[in-house]
Amino acid sequence: MMSERPPVQVDADAEFYRKALAFNNLTLSYIARGAPLEQLLDRIASGFSGSYPQRALAIFLFDPQARRLQVGAAPRVAPAFLAELTALAVDDPDTPQFWHALTALAARQERSLLEMLPLRSFAGEVAGILTICAANDAPGDASHLEQAYRDTVGAAVSMAMLAIERSLVPVHARVKSDPPGEADERMALAIEGSGTGIWDRNAVTGEMYYSRGWKAILGYEDWELSSHLQDAYQRIHPDDLPYVQETIRQHFASRSDTYQVEHRIRCRYGSYKWISSRGKVVARDAEGNALRMIGTTTDITEVRRLTEKLAKSSRMLDYLTSEIPGMVFQFRVPPGERGYFTYVSEGARETYGLTPQQLLETPVIIDTVIHPEDMPLYEAARQAVLAGASHWMLEFRVITPGNGVRWLRGQARPRRLEDGTTLWHGFISDISESKAFELELQEFALTDYLTQLPNRRFFMQRLQDEYNRLQRGVLDTAAVLMCDLDHFKRINDSLGHAVGDQVLKHFAQVLRSQLRKTDTAGRLGGEEFAVILAGANLHAAAEFAMRLQASFASQPMLHEGREVEVTLSIGIALMQGDCAGQEQVLRASDDALYRAKEKGRNRFEFAPFACP
Repeated sequence: MMSERPPVQVDADAEFYRKALAFNNLTLSYIARGAPLEQLLDRIASGFSGSYPQRALAIFLFDPQARRLQVGAAPRVAPAFLAELTALAVDDPDTPQFWHALTALAARQERSLLEMLPLRSFAGEVAGILTICAANDAPGDASHLEQAYRDTVGAAVSMAMLAIERSLVPVHARVKSDPPGEADERMALAIEGSGTGIWDRNAVTGEMYYSRGWKAILGYEDWELSSHLQDAYQRIHPDDLPYVQETIRQHFASRSDTYQVEHRIRCRYGSYKWISSRGKVVARDAEGNALRMIGTTTDITEVRRLTEKLAKSSRMLDYLTSEIPGMVFQFRVPPGERGYFTYVSEGARETYGLTPQQLLETPVIIDTVIHPEDMPLYEAARQAVLAGASHWMLEFRVITPGNGVRWLRGQARPRRLEDGTTLWHGFISDISESKAFELELQEFALTDYLTQLPNRRFFMQRLQDEYNRLQRGVLDTAAVLMCDLDHFKRINDSLGHAVGDQVLKHFAQVLRSQLRKTDTAGRLGGEEFAVILAGANLHAAAEFAMRLQASFASQPMLHEGREVEVTLSIGIALMQGDCAGQEQVLRASDDALYRAKEKGRNRFEFAPFACP
C-alpha cells in the first residue's frame, strides 16, 4: 500500500528518540506478557550497547541470602571479570565500599567503571545493580554529557527494575498471555513518536511509578512527582475523576479485560491536557485480587486539534490495540465511495468467520455473512454515520460457516477528515452468549412459568399500550375480561396442588386457542386470568366469553380416568379513550367477576360503569 503523502525529513535526534521509544515500548510489552527474565535483561543490555558501542552495560542480581551477585545479563563483559565479581562477598551493593571494590576490580581487568546504579524493588530493597564500563584505552567519549544518553540509561534502569519485579510475582498470580511476536512489533511501530508515557501501579500499597516520558507529558522533571496514588487522583479533572475511579474498580474486579480511559489531567502550571490511558492487571493473588497493573498514557490533546502527524500515531495507539477483544479495525470511506479497510485484526476470524486478508482485499464480503433480516438496520446505521452521526453502535447477527447464527456488537467513533473522508476506528465483539442470556432473562421476566402465558407484569404493559392506542384514536373501544376458575381451592384440597397446576395449564391452552393475533391473555396470579380484546365492544366480548366457557366445558380435564369438575366465571368491562386509566377498567372487570360469582358462578357479568 502506498503512503498517503511523501516522507518527511527527520533530524538525527528525533530519529534517535523515535527508535528508542519503539524499542522501549516493545520491551515493556514483553515484560507485561511475562517473557523470561534472562531474555529481558539481555535485550536491555544489548540494546544499550547497540546505541553506545564503546560502553558495556551489565545487569547483576543480588542474592542477600548467599551474599553474592549473580549475572543477569553481561553480553560484552569479559568472563574473567564476571568470575571475579560473582565470587565477591557482598553485604549491600548500594554502598560506597562496594563501589570502591568494584572500581578496583574493573581496573584490574583494564576497565573503567563509569556507572553503578541500584535496582530497587517496590519494597525499597536492592534487587540488583546496573553497571556501565568502558575499556581504559577507549578513545575519549563525551556522550555521557548528552541528554539522550541520560534518558537511555534511565530507561534501562526502569525497564530492568520492572523486569526483575515482574519475575518476583508468583507464577499462579500472573496473567497468562501469548508470547511476544509480530503483533508486538506492529504495536511498537504504531506508537513510535507519539509521546507515550509508561506507568506501573502497585495495587496493594497504592504506589505509582511513572516513566520519564510520562512526567514530561505534564511538564515535570523526573524528580518532581510523588509516587502516591492520592496525588495522582488530585491531578485528574474533578468532572472526570468518578469515571476514572469506577473504570479502574471494574477492571480490578475482573469485569473488564483492559483498563481504558480518556480524561483531562492538570499539568505542572495549572493547565489541562487530554490523555488516553490504557492498562492491564498483570498480577493477581490466589484469591484473584489485583496486585499490579502496568499501562501507557498518551497525550491526545493534539489529536483533538486534528494535528495530522500526531493524530495518526495516537489513533493507532487509541483504537488498534491488541488488548481489545474481538475484531479491531480501521475503515476509510472517501467521498462517494463504498469504502475499504486499512487495518483488520485477527479477531475477524472469531467474529465474522473471515480472514483479515479477505476483508482487506474484498471489503464487501462482509455483507455476505450479515443476517438478511438485520441487513437493512446495518445499512441504515452505516448511512447515518456517513450523514454525520458521531458514534456508531449496533447489535446485529451474522451467519458464519460452521458456527451458525451469532450475535455481534459493533462500536466505532467515525471522524470526518478535511478532504471529506470518513475514517472509522472501532471494534466488533461476539455477544452471542450474553445475548442468549439476555433473551432468556427477558422471557423469564415476562412469562408465567406454569402456563407460559404473559405474567402480570407483561399483561399490565400490554394493557397500558392498548389504553394509549385508544387515547390516540387508533381504536374506539377494547374489552377487558377477568376470568376465575370456580371452586379452584376445592380441587387443590381434594386432589392436590399438582392436579391444580394441571387444571391451570389446561385452561391456559383452551384460552390461548380462542384468542386472535391482536388479543392478549395473561395469568395475574393463582387461578385468576385476564384478557384484552382489541377493538371489541360489549357484544363481541359477550360472544367471546360464551365461546370460552363452552370450549372449556366441552374439553374437561381427566385425572385417573375421571373428569375434573371446574367451571369459569367472567367479568367484562369496556375500555375507551375517555376512561380515567387502565387500572380503573381492570378494577371494574374484577368487580363484575365477583358479581358473577355471587350470582351462582359459571356465568359472566358486565361492569355497569368503567368510564364515568
